[in-house]
Amino acid sequence: MPGDNIVVAVRVRPFNDREKAMKAQLVIEMADGKSTGIRDPSNMSEEPKMFTFDHSYWSHDGYKTESSGYLAPSDSKYADQKKVFDDLGKGVLDNAWKGYNCSLFAYGQTGSGKSYSMVGYKENKGIVPIVCEDLFKRIEKNKKKNNGTQYEVFISMFEIYCEKVCGALISLKIGR
Repeated sequence: MPGDNIVVAVRVRPFNDREKAMKAQLVIEMADGKSTGIRDPSNMSEEPKMFTFDHSYWSHDGYKTESSGYLAPSDSKYADQKKVFDDLGKGVLDNAWKGYNCSLFAYGQTGSGKSYSMVGYKENKGIVPIVCEDLFKRIEKNKKKNNGTQYEVFISMFEIYCEKVCGALISLKIGR
């Protein structure tokens, strides 16, 4: 990811209970980790309309729930939280560590899985908490070198819902 200006990813999530009860039809398919196709549900025999992204993550099925509660891949197609972080969050973390301002956006309809990818749920931590954990581990490791460096971390998270900005600004100052 270093050197990239904009990376675009799409992720398909499992059906929720409401969709299962409605016997929703899966109209999304993904191929080669970069292509996402969508079919017209009224004509499933028609070829899908294909779109290309930097990353296309299949998280609809192909996972097993470990005893810890983590959703781990049971086949190579499934993209777990670790895969999403490695592809998207690690570059943000590396660039932030170098002193660059970084942004990560999640866009989609309500219920599409943005919060799960960004924040996660229980043992399935999303990009933001993993970035924070790794960032503070790096800071602690460097502080042990006793080089007198002070660290200042600013994290801003904003939600835009129904065209209204709801925001929380978290500012942390770390150092001696």
